[in-house]
Amino acid sequence: MTRAVSIGALIAIPPFAAALGYGTPAQADDSCAICPFGFTAALTNCVESIGVGLAPTANVQAYVPSEFTLASGGASTTPMVVRTSRCEGISFGQDVPLPVVVVQVGAVIVPPDGTGNIDNFTFWYYTTNLPLALHLREAGVRAQFVPDIEYDYSPASTAFSVTVPYPGFPAFAVSGTVVPSYDASGSFESLWWTNLASGSVALITNVPVIDIGSANLTLATAADDPLGELFGSGTVTFPVTQQFNFFASATLTASIPASP
Repeated sequence: MTRAVSIGALIAIPPFAAALGYGTPAQADDSCAICPFGFTAALTNCVESIGVGLAPTANVQAYVPSEFTLASGGASTTPMVVRTSRCEGISFGQDVPLPVVVVQVGAVIVPPDGTGNIDNFTFWYYTTNLPLALHLREAGVRAQFVPDIEYDYSPASTAFSVTVPYPGFPAFAVSGTVVPSYDASGSFESLWWTNLASGSVALITNVPVIDIGSANLTLATAADDPLGELFGSGTVTFPVTQQFNFFASATLTASIPASP
């Protein structure tokens, strides 16, 4: 069975309350009446930036349902992950691979099922790839289809910038410098969780071989948008971790249900 998801619903500009509702995952998506659906996608030739910053725990906790535990350990600040990725191809089964950009924002959590090198609870998810957006929406993830995300990186330069424009909400940009690495650093697995009325979704990215480089990045957003209010500032740095990575292949799986 396939559930139709309208393109208009994916790209529609949400009112503030609706957009913040997605950023408040404790309010499950009750419209997902016949979800969940799982899927597996193959990714090829990808670069990604990883920035881990800190936000006030009180702000972050309001976004996370009680069945998930923040990795803050009771501290006044909580690690937050901003990830951007550009792959030459994503394919589902026998589909022809198409380019894809993904931008994710979420809080680091204690691994609910004890797996993964890092587990995060998803606040916002954006992608330029319509098939991926449709698969995610069918799985119950409120992904935003934003075809005009600008991902500016060339191996000939250290300059780097990614811009999530309106109608992406909240809109923001990540920019700075990156230094790639060409030394393999082993495998890596990340899990990004989302809750539904019927359970939880785990988006699992398995990377068999990853090259981990370095970065110096800053996030800029409107201070009065949900992202700025979450961090308490319209300018965000990443003192915990900054990386710029490359991997030739990976698998993205939506595992449903996956109980925390």
